[in-house]
Amino acid sequence: MHPKINNVIKQFYLDEGGLKPGKPIRDNANDTNLSNPFSRHHGFLLKNFINPDIHTIWVNVDEPEELSGTSRVNNFEIEAVGLVIELLKKSNGFEEYMKHWDSIDDPNKIQEEKEIGLISFYGHQVNKLKEVALKARNTLNIPVRLNTVDKFQGMERNIIIVSTVRSDKKSENGIEKTNDDIGFAKSPKRLNVALSRAKRLLIVVGNKNMFYKFKDKSGNQIYKNVIDTIKNEGIVIDYKELKKEFGNDK
Repeated sequence: MHPKINNVIKQFYLDEGGLKPGKPIRDNANDTNLSNPFSRHHGFLLKNFINPDIHTIWVNVDEPEELSGTSRVNNFEIEAVGLVIELLKKSNGFEEYMKHWDSIDDPNKIQEEKEIGLISFYGHQVNKLKEVALKARNTLNIPVRLNTVDKFQGMERNIIIVSTVRSDKKSENGIEKTNDDIGFAKSPKRLNVALSRAKRLLIVVGNKNMFYKFKDKSGNQIYKNVIDTIKNEGIVIDYKELKKEFGNDK
C-alpha cells in the first residue's frame, strides 16, 4: 500500500513493533510510471476532490442509518458512493490510468488492476450497493468488486471505497433518534481489514462525528487517529459539499 495509507492503519500494529512499507515501496511509491511494480501512484486530478498526492479521503455523510431486518443500511452513503465513483471517472488522468492496464497479458490481472473494491461492514448495505456497482460497470465502464469487509479479507485492490453505514442518528418509522451504537465497527480487526485493502487510494464514506468520538474497550479512540491522519495527509470532505458542487454535473 502507499505509505499514506499505511499511516492510517499503522496504529493497529504498535504491539507488534509497528508497520511500514518495504523500502522499494517507500522509494518508488510516487513514481508516475505505473509499470514500476513498486509505484503506488494514481494520477487523478479533479479540483476540490482529488489530486495525485492524495491517497486517503474521508467523505463525511451526516445522515441517519436505518434498520434492515437484523442488518443496517444507510441510503445516503449509497448516494455518496455513487457520486464518488462518478467523480473518479471525471478526474483527469483516470482514463489514462485505466487504459494502462490493458497492456498486461493476463486478462484476470487486467480485471484485478482495474477493479474498484467496494466494501461495507453490513450485508444489507452490500445488497443495496449492487445498483451502484451495476451503474459503474454498465454506464461508466468501471469494474467493481463488491463484498462485505469480512469476505474481502485476503484481497486487495488499487482503489477501495468503504461504506461504514453506522451513524450517530437513526431513522425508525420515519422518526429520527440519536444513536451511539457503532456495531460491527467496534472490532479493531474489522476496521484494520477494511482500511488495509487499498494499494493506491482509500476512500472511506461514513459519519465522521460518530466514529471520531468512539472509544474501544481500552479507551482508545481508534477512529479519531484514522480521521486525523486522513485529515493531515489526505482530505476530509462533506458529502453535502460534494453534492452541491458536483451533483448536478452531466
